[in-house]
Amino acid sequence: MGESILQNWKPQYGEVFGKQTIHSNHRLHTSSYFSDEALAELIERAPETNYHLHTMNTAGHDTGSWREGEIGSRSGDQVLEAIFSGQLWLQLRRVHDFHPRYARMLDDVFAEFQEKVPGLQTFKRDLSILISSPGSNVFFHSDIPGQMLWQMRGNKKVYVYPPRDPFLPQSSLEKIVLNQIEEGEIRYEPWFDDYAEIYDLQPGQYLHWDLNGPHRIVNGDCVNVSMTTEHFTSQIRKAYAVNYANGLLRKYAGLETLSQDTSGVGFWAKAAFAAAHKFSGVQKKAANRRLIEFVVDPKAPFGYSAIPPKIQTV
Repeated sequence: MGESILQNWKPQYGEVFGKQTIHSNHRLHTSSYFSDEALAELIERAPETNYHLHTMNTAGHDTGSWREGEIGSRSGDQVLEAIFSGQLWLQLRRVHDFHPRYARMLDDVFAEFQEKVPGLQTFKRDLSILISSPGSNVFFHSDIPGQMLWQMRGNKKVYVYPPRDPFLPQSSLEKIVLNQIEEGEIRYEPWFDDYAEIYDLQPGQYLHWDLNGPHRIVNGDCVNVSMTTEHFTSQIRKAYAVNYANGLLRKYAGLETLSQDTSGVGFWAKAAFAAAHKFSGVQKKAANRRLIEFVVDPKAPFGYSAIPPKIQTV
């Protein structure tokens, strides 16, 4: 595999992986895979179902300003021009599904982690690339899989919060797992920042935080290119099953005090209950419906032009 992707690895990282925040170094930012030419090609290859394009108010935590748009007929170069000079955030999702070199990169990254972290076995891996305008925000939210954020170009400030009440109530996590709310529909208060870990992420650095840790991101006054990876382990899958079952018990049985233990007889009963419900078809996953309100326009002041709102189902 050549030179190690993970730089300045410390032995203790293997002990705390998945339990504590790791802020360390990588060499992926030197790869041609993140050049303008490579990104433009990737944008043009991306199926409609494999990208999210947003704009937002960059002043304050205004979640209501988070709106979705489309690339339309613009070329990859035109999309980059709009992002570089505008107010846009583009996520290219699951790029390993439609470009083999990123699939190899994803495999190489986790091969190294599995070599360095005792007992680590990952599955359901995911790789996305984020290209965003100066000052862009990603508002407070929580994710279900294990998360890592890899910085390639520009810099951003990352706020990471404890994955527990009041920052992430157990009932809110359960609703995310059950697709009853979106990841970003959890409560945020400005005073939460007093309890956040705050990192200034630079090119050649990555960040891995505790499972489900709520976080938000503020770009510096520069274009940002980042990569996110997601993964599951057997322990993460157990946590998912427990939260799934607890959410059902809270909703249908009115129970309030629910254990999040992932071992013992109680856990296995919940795991069986969750599996039976999930695969019974009783709760079918709703179609992903997007409200599209703008299209990329590199000549417009913020990199986009408004269009009549339309619903897109993917």
